[in-house]
Amino acid sequence: MPVVIAVDVDGTLYDGDSVASEAIEALAAARQHGHSVMIVTGRRWESLAEVVPSIVALCDRVVCEEGGVLVDVTTGRVTLLGDPVEAALLAGLEAAGVPALDIGRVAIGAPSSMLALVTEVRDRSGSHRRIITNKGSIGLVPVGCDKGTGLRAAVADLGVQGRPILAIGDAANDLAMFAVATVGVGVANADEAVRTSGVPLTTAAVGAGVAEALRRFLPLPPAR
Repeated sequence: MPVVIAVDVDGTLYDGDSVASEAIEALAAARQHGHSVMIVTGRRWESLAEVVPSIVALCDRVVCEEGGVLVDVTTGRVTLLGDPVEAALLAGLEAAGVPALDIGRVAIGAPSSMLALVTEVRDRSGSHRRIITNKGSIGLVPVGCDKGTGLRAAVADLGVQGRPILAIGDAANDLAMFAVATVGVGVANADEAVRTSGVPLTTAAVGAGVAEALRRFLPLPPAR
């Protein structure tokens, strides 16, 4: 039975420099066998062509900004799954001097070292956005958006409801997509939240771990 393969980017596919060739080959082979490949990431859509272009080319749908943005790769259609960034919140963060802001359509990223300041600015602005963590970064995202809701939206948009889902990730923000997957897998370099969540872990890290997960778990049993 065809499977939906949902893969995180940073720390899962991308090691900060490149994507392992074995991961690209394994995902390409999975697509050739009729499986659907989806990226589910905290990154903005615009950045993916710089870091994982070979994987984007294998996808029909991509979920970005922690479940807040859905992209139809085949047509370029971008759908917002949450409220756009509030001007008052963004202005407050900039005025407070929060460095390295990553401003998306619906989410804002910042270094995790700025958590206290970002929280203070968010509360002062009256925003109700959630703060999620992803190793060295945090994200301000709309209420009701996470990688799990984004993955569900992508599956529905592609019309592949009922297919089993294999989700592969490395960090706390991936737990939401693990929760909606038939099988969630953490790569060997996963953070403590993933390691203690009870999902199986690969013996290899990053892209090699992705290839290992595909070897170990495809095909999946039918979704319940």
